[in-house]
Amino acid sequence: MSKKAGKKRRQKDVGACDVTRDRVRAHFLDGQTGPWARKLGAEPSATDSAPSTDAEASASSSSETAASAASRPVGPDYSVPSSIDIVADPVLHAISTRRSISKLGPETPNDADLRELIHAVSSVADHKGLKPWRFIIIRGHDRIRLGEALDEAGNVQRKAGEINEKLLRAELLLALVASPQDNPKVPEWEQHATAAGAGHLLELALWQAGWGVMWRSGNLTNEPAVRRLHRLKESELLMGWLYIGAVPERYRLRLPNSTRPLPDPEQFLDTL
Repeated sequence: MSKKAGKKRRQKDVGACDVTRDRVRAHFLDGQTGPWARKLGAEPSATDSAPSTDAEASASSSSETAASAASRPVGPDYSVPSSIDIVADPVLHAISTRRSISKLGPETPNDADLRELIHAVSSVADHKGLKPWRFIIIRGHDRIRLGEALDEAGNVQRKAGEINEKLLRAELLLALVASPQDNPKVPEWEQHATAAGAGHLLELALWQAGWGVMWRSGNLTNEPAVRRLHRLKESELLMGWLYIGAVPERYRLRLPNSTRPLPDPEQFLDTL
């Protein structure tokens, strides 16, 4: 398909999405932020034809199957308009607007807030429910200790009184540790993926709660000096640190008009 034809089709789909937008919002406002998409999919279209008899259905089914196999397009089918409204759904809106904030304000969530957010993200997909992750809270002078461990790992020599200031870019750091459990049915790589999923869900939860986050790591993350500081077991993997703090006002003013486009989702989709 040519680029021009593809552009025309996408323009047509946008128009079709506009038709369902009010219906989507109506379901959302009724408090059905999950089931509404399923309900919309189950509702008959205004253009649906009258139901056919069993004989007609059987005859047409075989011919349609053969025809569809011959005419099946290469790649996903985008001809059916989406009923998803990213702006109206708060979860999808948080996902699509999330940004990594490199310069954070001094305010942070307290430990009780962190506990509630981590409680929420424990719903992450987790084969066998092993919960193979944990977080370590790093505040105050502990950030300087982490800087010293990173300096030791990188053979960095500083003058008397100098410290590694990179660890002071946020008042709160949260170390994410993958902590695999012994289970013959769940390989270690899968448990690492679950831990990373918990970390990203926490990023989204913090963002939705109004906090800025930057997930940082590096080549020294699992060097012996750094691992000792975090008291890691031999089987554990340090996956980096979430730098957490307030979103500065200048960032808040820029976010509604952010021009950073999300990537074209077609590059991530295919069919067998």
